[in-house]
Amino acid sequence: MFMPESANGDSCPVLLDKSALSWITLFLVKFAKPVAAPPEEAAQPRRRHPKPTGYKLYTVEEVAQHNSPDDAWLIIEDEIFDVSAMQHPGGDVIFSYAGRDASELFNVMHKNQPRARAMLKAHLIGGVSQPQRTALLRDWDAMRTKFHNTGLMDASPLYYTRKIVELLAMISTSLYLLYCHNTSPLAMLASSLLMAMFMFQCGWTQHDFLHNQVFRSHQWNAFVGGLVISLGLGGSSHWWKSKHNQHHATPNKMSADNTQAVDPDIDTVPLIAWSEALLKQVNLPDRGLIMLQHIITWPLLLVALVNWQAQSFIHCLSVPNIPAKQRRWEMGTMLVHHAIINVSIFYCLGLRQGLVYWLIAHCAAGFGTSFVFIQSHNAMEIYTDDKDFVTSQMVSTRNINPGLLADWLMGGLNYQIDFSRVRRDIMEFCARHNLPYESCSIWEATAKVYRQLACVAKMA
Repeated sequence: MFMPESANGDSCPVLLDKSALSWITLFLVKFAKPVAAPPEEAAQPRRRHPKPTGYKLYTVEEVAQHNSPDDAWLIIEDEIFDVSAMQHPGGDVIFSYAGRDASELFNVMHKNQPRARAMLKAHLIGGVSQPQRTALLRDWDAMRTKFHNTGLMDASPLYYTRKIVELLAMISTSLYLLYCHNTSPLAMLASSLLMAMFMFQCGWTQHDFLHNQVFRSHQWNAFVGGLVISLGLGGSSHWWKSKHNQHHATPNKMSADNTQAVDPDIDTVPLIAWSEALLKQVNLPDRGLIMLQHIITWPLLLVALVNWQAQSFIHCLSVPNIPAKQRRWEMGTMLVHHAIINVSIFYCLGLRQGLVYWLIAHCAAGFGTSFVFIQSHNAMEIYTDDKDFVTSQMVSTRNINPGLLADWLMGGLNYQIDFSRVRRDIMEFCARHNLPYESCSIWEATAKVYRQLACVAKMA
């Protein structure tokens, strides 16, 4: 949640030394590395072996031997692709399933993207000689096909039209109060809270667009989602995708040796350790904050939005594989966001009152957004083995019980596993395959997160 990635998209594991403030050193290193990294460090890995020629059949065991970024084979729908050292537009997430079957991940990430399938064909090297789809995945394929054929996975144009109208109404009302009623403390409180609501609702809306859930065209999803995140939140869609796609590919996953987080959303040391393994990255003298993490996590959420905005600028300035046109567009639109919001605030209210307004808006937006995030995956299983895509989602994810207020405030992200029209099918699927299915109230989820934080804090 709080940690940025290095210039090549990876997290930056650094074991803390024994100086009294070494946790600060680690925090700053994680932030500074993208900017300070030399070009050669940020370069893509080179291919270890030449690409095989022709079309051949390989066993699953042979594919499994090609499991690193410089030697990466993927199985997608029983065909094999050599993506070694590929400069993937979505970042290094493509290597997360190297040597494995990535069919579900590909279909989720590249819905309605014929261009992605066309690009993938250039890397085709063969097929699986003896397909080994498990009963669980065959059952999942059948259920997913049924949902698609009955239209259950189609987006509602009316819903997303309403969301955009709501966003425009919130920011327009907020700016109207700011410019026309700035002598009223009550009006300014209402304006700042409306601005906060606008920003964290932008987070949910851009999430759906950038996941290609709204339009059939990938380009339109990317354009609208990019506008919402940059103009609405002051964030970078390229930064968001690079981190969020990795999170979805490997939710709550640790490395095989259990020494570092693969999922960037749990790579939050030295501030927060979600498990004993993550705690071990911090030496004993430097665990002062973690000993209090069940207390300090909640106020830390207040600065989440500002942290994401800073990470977005660092990402756009330092990561080399962003297309130049996209880099200029994202930097420009983020600057427009900050110009409109910040100039309006301080022009209307002056420095002292403007700072109070700015803090209320940004802290409330940061808290609201990140509070929703920690409900979905934290205090769920953290694992090290290579689970299939479906299993990894189920063991690491919970739903928050639906309700009119919860659905609106959380922008639908409380439906992490399913939504009401397919809930019975999903629950039956989980029961058939002995998979967990967790759904609880927001208060129960918060209590579970608190207990997990407190448990790890005791270990510190």
